[in-house]
Amino acid sequence: MKRPVGYRDHLFGLLLAVVYIAMLMATANDYAMTRDESFYVSAAEQYGRWFEALAADPADAITQETVDRFWVHNHEHPALAKSFFALSNLAQEEWEVFDSATKAHRFPGMVSAGLLLWLVFIFGARVYGRPAGIFAAIALGAMPRFFYHAHLNCFDVPIVLMLTWTVYCYWRSLKNPWWALWFGVAFGLSLETKHNTWIVPGILLIHWAFVVLRERRRRRAGRAPRSSYVPHWVIAMLVIAPVLFVALWPWMWFDTFERIGRYIGFHVNHEHYVYQYMGTSYWQPPFPMGLPFVLTWYTVPAITVLLGLAGLASRARALLPPGLDTRWWPRGQVEADARATDVLFFGALLAPMVVIAMPSSPIFGGTKHWFTAYPYLVLFAGAGFRRLSQVARHLLPPSQRTFGRMVPVLLACLCLAPAVLETAHSHPHGLASYAYAAGGVPGAADDGMNRQFWGYTHGPLGEWFRETMPDGGSVYLCDATWVSWHMAQRDGLIPQNVRAVGELTQADYAMVHHEEHFAEVDYQAWAAFGSVAPVEVLTFDGVPLVSVYENPRVRRRREAQAAQVARAQDAEDAEDAEDAEDAEDTEAAEDPEDAEDAEDAEPESGHLEGRPGAIRDVHRPAPADVDPRLDSDD
Repeated sequence: MKRPVGYRDHLFGLLLAVVYIAMLMATANDYAMTRDESFYVSAAEQYGRWFEALAADPADAITQETVDRFWVHNHEHPALAKSFFALSNLAQEEWEVFDSATKAHRFPGMVSAGLLLWLVFIFGARVYGRPAGIFAAIALGAMPRFFYHAHLNCFDVPIVLMLTWTVYCYWRSLKNPWWALWFGVAFGLSLETKHNTWIVPGILLIHWAFVVLRERRRRRAGRAPRSSYVPHWVIAMLVIAPVLFVALWPWMWFDTFERIGRYIGFHVNHEHYVYQYMGTSYWQPPFPMGLPFVLTWYTVPAITVLLGLAGLASRARALLPPGLDTRWWPRGQVEADARATDVLFFGALLAPMVVIAMPSSPIFGGTKHWFTAYPYLVLFAGAGFRRLSQVARHLLPPSQRTFGRMVPVLLACLCLAPAVLETAHSHPHGLASYAYAAGGVPGAADDGMNRQFWGYTHGPLGEWFRETMPDGGSVYLCDATWVSWHMAQRDGLIPQNVRAVGELTQADYAMVHHEEHFAEVDYQAWAAFGSVAPVEVLTFDGVPLVSVYENPRVRRRREAQAAQVARAQDAEDAEDAEDAEDAEDTEAAEDPEDAEDAEDAEPESGHLEGRPGAIRDVHRPAPADVDPRLDSDD
């Protein structure tokens, strides 16, 4: 009988979280801040000022005038994650907890990633067993795109944590109604993190129908009840969640219903972000319906996807509605549990991708918009890994059965190694990484896939800017934001004396991010600078990510400075030669007898090796490259 999940498992999950957070902390400074991060930095610093005002004068801080002044910034997104960013930044300002300002803002996001791995392990251990849970957690952490986003002060990883916790609490409430209270809290915090939460009730209602139908058949067969017909989770969702949503977002304290309506309207009618897919830049809907599925195959390590599909196939019988399983699949060892957990996982996996695939969905950028599906992909991968381990054990000859305990460990190392290596290789270009299924980064470029977004790739160019502009200069930022550039300067990635400019023609150097819709910036740089050849190109596996063009005035200035230095050096050499001649003449004049003796002793051959100071009044012509105007003897 399987030992119930207990405190030892949570200690292991905590260790897993701490190790992953430490890895993220160690690599966080390698990433320049992204465009969206810069917006949240500005908002979080305003919220931090409100928290200070709340501590100093609570009565004034909760007035509408004060709340609106601070919380109007980025009010189109909920406040929970940004509030944690703000508190972390306040800790940095007070105690200098972190080694960079950017890391202070990013720390809550990194903690979210660690906690998520802990939660996935516990969820997997309860459903499919501990080996499956461990495999699932590590497989999630070893996704290159997830690893990249886990560093950022954005909402994409925190919402995955919150929604996975919400589903977990719902699942536990089906057996223990008291967990419905935690579900209400988790759902409220999810609402307060990001609008991805809106699709969760639909997923849970469909799953609830499965549970009720299964329970109904069970009771009709005369068996003891295992689930309640009372939807405790719905009650908690309607009572607890709205209170938390409003209470934790000061912007919603006033004109509440109007502002909630504006918040919903903003996201329902969200602006479209251009995205390149299979050689086409999409500026407005519809996306190709296969996009989220193809991009998952192209960006998630193949072994994780394949094991996920294998695990899903191994649990397929449990996905059938009650009654149809025995009718359509009469033989099989796989039975759905009372809580229809496989159905829940399948719905939570599929729904986020289907939403993005719908023709009416706004055009968004990248895989992060269906990250909430990935915990269930890796949980099914854990189930596939468990099945693979069972098959491998049965294939062992009887004489090697004692070796069977090592099979899961060896298989886990073998299956996870490619994902870990892919993730390590992707650093620090996580948004440009593509899996081997896409042919890597070059193969994805050949297919016309998006190479990057968010304008984050100026960080690796910092050292080049430092060497190229030791005395400072200016750079046109292209897709990078002013705040992200400023944060890179605060962190030391970019020299302080290299300033950002908004006009290409005013810049000493112009960055161009390699996205198809920035081709016009390439043309503008060619026309403005009179050259199609960049002076620096940042590449990943040979694929260009950023090109840097040089303003010809910089070259002229550099050539003028070089000529000036050369003239100064020539003048210095001529002056040194004159001083040497004067010194020799002075020495000869002070001791004429020694000079005569030396002249008498001069060998006929004229060789003077080993006789320093024996030459008298010897005239040396100035070097040919010395400007004659600098010769003071003339």
